Amino acid sequence: MEKVKTEEVKRKRGRPKLDARITEEYAPSRRQALNKMYMYEGVHLLSVAATEIPNSEVLWREDRTAATLKSRDGILEQFGRMAVQDKLGYTDCVYLANLAIAAVQNGYTTREVEVALREIRMAAKSSMKNPDNEALYCALGNTVDILRSMGGIT
Repeated sequence: MEKVKTEEVKRKRGRPKLDARITEEYAPSRRQALNKMYMYEGVHLLSVAATEIPNSEVLWREDRTAATLKSRDGILEQFGRMAVQDKLGYTDCVYLANLAIAAVQNGYTTREVEVALREIRMAAKSSMKNPDNEALYCALGNTVDILRSMGGIT
């Protein structure tokens, strides 16, 4: 009897590798490097939309003369993930950035705003996967309403 060689199909598991473009000295682990990359993408969004986001210094302010930096890393990371990972539209990102800034100015913590943005991201991702499901659109609207109420916007 002759042995028949079958070709094995190897399946790749896990998430695809992304180039974080960040060296080891700034982020010792891959996870930290990716989080930093998303944060910098969020900062890039703020700089590109500077005219449409009037109070962006609430989330990111750099003073080169005093060599200081003020940033809300968690919120910026969520915006970077919206832009890169979820491919959310530019106008949606700008709108959510303005809502997040209003919420921070109303006294909500960075963590509370970050959690609200993450819920919006997850609801948007679900509604994009199933565009015919009206319940998912309602869930997305409810999560955006939570952020709106945090910012005092009706």
